[in-house]
Amino acid sequence: MVEFLYIFFSYLLGSIPFGFIVSRFYKKNILEVGWKKTSASNVMKNVGFLPGLLVGLLDLGKGFLAVWVGQKFYFSLYSQVLAGFFSILGHNWSVYLKFNGGRGIATFLGAALALDYRVALYSLLFFLFLALIWNTSMATIFFLFFLIIYPYFFNQGFLLSILSLLSLFPIFLKRLSPIKEIFPIREKKELIRNRLLFDNDQYQGLRIKKFLQKYVH
Repeated sequence: MVEFLYIFFSYLLGSIPFGFIVSRFYKKNILEVGWKKTSASNVMKNVGFLPGLLVGLLDLGKGFLAVWVGQKFYFSLYSQVLAGFFSILGHNWSVYLKFNGGRGIATFLGAALALDYRVALYSLLFFLFLALIWNTSMATIFFLFFLIIYPYFFNQGFLLSILSLLSLFPIFLKRLSPIKEIFPIREKKELIRNRLLFDNDQYQGLRIKKFLQKYVH
């Protein structure tokens, strides 16, 4: 019963909409601008760099705290994984915002760091490399799959593997939102593909190619 309440607490913790709260200080409703999500990236692009950075750190802190509490009170390892997962669910579908929210990446990263910071940091370097040369949406896909298969090669990080596998659902489902726009599916195959792969309605090319075209002649 106690561990059930702990997991429920993790959902409520993850539901705290820092992106919405911080944006209100700048007289903006983040659910009405950009891609209409509480993501730190949306805040950074449409409110400002510093508020976006603050939101990213706070969202990361939610996931970290959800797992850390379980570690502090010696809850089972699988309860800690579920707590991290439910903090992501809370972030993506916040009970405080009528089940609106963000994408869950920062909250996932916070939970991952709490579960196994070494594996998470190694994988994060891989993510940053891909994000720089490609784009963050594709880097996120490889980041998640890398964390899923990592234990089979290095015999560690099994909890992260489980969390990553569970997190595929909320993260990719959120990419498809607003869900009503992807129907009828037969007519919206390209839109669905672009949202799943590039987290955008249009194809996103290589970031390094855009950089070279802009700055190298």
